[in-house]
Amino acid sequence: MLLHKSVEFDSRVRREARALAEAGHTVTVAHLPRTLGPSPDDGYAVVPALPPRALGRLPLRTHRLRMFGGFIRVASRTRPDAVHAHDAAMLAPALVAARASGARLVYDSHELATGVPYRERLWAWFVRVLERTVIRRCDAVITVSDGIADRLVSLHGLRTRPTVVRNLPELAGQRGRGGLRARLEIGDAPLVLHQGACARSRGCEQLIRAIPDVPDAHLAFLGDEGDPGYTERLRRLAADEGVAERVHFLPSVPVDELLAHTREADVGVSLLQDDCENHRLALPNKVFDYVAAEVPVVVSRLPELERLVAGYGVGWTTDPAQPKEIAAAINVALARRGDPEVQARLRDAAVQLRWEIEKERLVALYDGL
Repeated sequence: MLLHKSVEFDSRVRREARALAEAGHTVTVAHLPRTLGPSPDDGYAVVPALPPRALGRLPLRTHRLRMFGGFIRVASRTRPDAVHAHDAAMLAPALVAARASGARLVYDSHELATGVPYRERLWAWFVRVLERTVIRRCDAVITVSDGIADRLVSLHGLRTRPTVVRNLPELAGQRGRGGLRARLEIGDAPLVLHQGACARSRGCEQLIRAIPDVPDAHLAFLGDEGDPGYTERLRRLAADEGVAERVHFLPSVPVDELLAHTREADVGVSLLQDDCENHRLALPNKVFDYVAAEVPVVVSRLPELERLVAGYGVGWTTDPAQPKEIAAAINVALARRGDPEVQARLRDAAVQLRWEIEKERLVALYDGL
């Protein structure tokens, strides 16, 4: 498996690698680590494509060339039977490594790559050309939602629809007692949780602007900063809105302790903005985590999210661009805290939406290869 970032906090890659290892495959994950600390002990090997800080302050194009070469070198050494490329950034080195070793090539599209608003026009063009060129040469394609699977078929004329393996949480191995409320020192006050990094286009600013209209509720952002300096901007916004004492920013917690923290929330939010095709077709990890923790959700009124939430009856949708509407939806969710009907639907959904079931699609795909 090739991953263009650290595997430490990438729960999807870790789950997939562990599932394939448990199915009897020998799995190696090549990644770009933050440090050379201990690797996850999950039955698979983790190796650096390049050592930490090897790229230093190199120009971006030089950075990408060194990364490309590092992944090819690691993949070639393992003499794989299959090369699994996580996201479009890994398609080029994966193709070279697969052709050099005669291995099968698997493309795991974590998002709709051609629907992401990249900051660099050249990189956006490169991703489109790369995916179009390589995807038909893949022996298998995997993605995270039905909407993206259908879009990949229409974009590239694929004869076989990609296998959908959603980002469902793994309940086995979860531990910890949470402690989210204790860290915030809020007692039994209503708690709204935004799980994951604070980043632009995820509705963080709109959510803070909604909080003045959600009396007594506290809002917690649980996750490391996604965009440099963005958290400080959000802190200033909270102060301007007069809710600084009710808006909290906490760093990420270990993956196997996450659900214990999530369970302490009263409502979980995911407010992807309707500003690109990738968002319209996405199913964010955090939504499945909320359901697994049996926490009702308030999410953007986007096609895939609305279909999920309405289908299982586990929450409410809203216009992610309108703070007043967001506040109204959160207030409805908080008013139904502990509602037996809502909790029953959440329990039923949590039984169905779990990795222990979902991983069988991945294992079956590799059995077919």
